[in-house]
Amino acid sequence: MRERFRDLVTIEIVAFPQSGIARSPGTAKLLEEAIVQGADLVGGLDPVGIDGDLEGHLGTIFGIASRRGVGLDIHLHDGGEGGLAQIVAIAQRTKALGLKGRVAVSHAFALGSVSKELTLSTADLLAEAGVAIMSHGPGAGTMPPVKLLKEHGVEVFSGSDNIRDAWSPFGNGDMLERAMMVGYRANFRHDHELMLAFEMVTSAPARVLGLKGYGIKVGGPADLVVVDADSVPEAVATRPRRKMVMKAGRVVARDGALV
Repeated sequence: MRERFRDLVTIEIVAFPQSGIARSPGTAKLLEEAIVQGADLVGGLDPVGIDGDLEGHLGTIFGIASRRGVGLDIHLHDGGEGGLAQIVAIAQRTKALGLKGRVAVSHAFALGSVSKELTLSTADLLAEAGVAIMSHGPGAGTMPPVKLLKEHGVEVFSGSDNIRDAWSPFGNGDMLERAMMVGYRANFRHDHELMLAFEMVTSAPARVLGLKGYGIKVGGPADLVVVDADSVPEAVATRPRRKMVMKAGRVVARDGALV
């Protein structure tokens, strides 16, 4: 599928333990084999909430990442101080193994469900370790305080959590809409805040993904979206129809339809 649609979208594959590792014998071997066969990153999922084994879960995925030279995408839904302790453990392992800039924690609900003091100390640790935080602007879950994290040097970014699958009928991959959702959940009201929401779906994830030459500039990759708006904050707030979408210098869609 990645090859079939390469002219429309760039796809990275995460070897993801959807049912845990410790509780699903054989999964660790499958994760490593997936990386050997071409998966781009290794994933993790609620080391305590799903597996009940923080050290075992993290030891497995960080071991694969270190041996195979790949990054990590760890989905962490556990809240409260228990969830925060897992985030701290992830940051500590990242720092110890020299994986700065190669680890992301998705959702990280715990950062929005503990005291400000605990969040601040954890934010400083995340920034030092180079662990990025992804929030999709969840409808029901607590949301990490993205402005506070950003102010403390943490790379915060956003993405669409699933695309019309068994988990949710709402995801559609529309990053401008996602920026609006993040801004809505975070109570962003001013232009500079809407600019932050926009950065979270553009340049910030590009940095996390390690994309080279990202941005609109001479000699750039010419992956761009054109909208009718007087400013970026207006585009985030109104989400106008995309007048044109270009991939690698080729127009692939106009006015919301593939060409």
